[in-house]
Amino acid sequence: MALPPNFGHWEHLQDTIRREQNKVVARYFRDLGGIDWEPDISDPRKALRTACRIDDQDTDVMTLIRLYLFYEVLGYGKKRLGVFYGMPALDFQESFEGRPQVFLFFSQDRASTPDDLTPITAEISFRLMDETAESITPAKALSLANKIKAEMSDGGKEIYFNKGKNIVNYNDRKHGLALQIYSTNEAEGEKMIKKILAIRGVTFDSTKQSVSVPKRNSENLPKGTTTVYGKSRKKRRWRPNGRVIFRYAYLYVHGLNEVVPLVDATSQWVDALVHI
Repeated sequence: MALPPNFGHWEHLQDTIRREQNKVVARYFRDLGGIDWEPDISDPRKALRTACRIDDQDTDVMTLIRLYLFYEVLGYGKKRLGVFYGMPALDFQESFEGRPQVFLFFSQDRASTPDDLTPITAEISFRLMDETAESITPAKALSLANKIKAEMSDGGKEIYFNKGKNIVNYNDRKHGLALQIYSTNEAEGEKMIKKILAIRGVTFDSTKQSVSVPKRNSENLPKGTTTVYGKSRKKRRWRPNGRVIFRYAYLYVHGLNEVVPLVDATSQWVDALVHI
């Protein structure tokens, strides 16, 4: 069937984006009301929904800004990212019977990152071996989030650790722990391991800890270039040293299409269960 005479492509596109996006916004702010909710700015959350809601009178620039606010600033786009395991997900999940997995993310402050380099990042994860997709509940997730907040903050500020070339390992398969903390020394890595154990309520056992100290030195600012894929490129850093700060934690539950944001210290996960 041909398009009708005088069909407006922009009007059709704008109307489609407005209709479908406002459905997503309504689900996200469902505590305030359904799709017929009237814009209101009487409190911060209502004002935020009003700012995210696309209006029929919006220009194309306003539409893009509203989308940017919702997906990037508020972080809704992160909720749709799949979890990457570094191996086929099915094999990984079956090896732990699909036990829920917790991820803690750390990163270097932009101000302390050298020019032209990306911030150093770190991730720590562990499995909840006493839970399954069926047994884990929002109430249990909230309790876990509060424990993470208690260990990952001090006086209302996020904690940090010094990442480096050494690997401090802690293996306790019974409790879902196969930790690898890249740190400047064993004490720094052990500090973080004990915090993870405190979150899980597990007693530290020094026999489960080991340290790998490579002979190669860290390369924070490597000089020179190397040829990669036919082009001369800057040499990459190798296990650089840097202070990484706790940013957020989330829970992956097999069977859910979205991760569950547990703790947020970035103000991007507005629906996190707990904020710092």
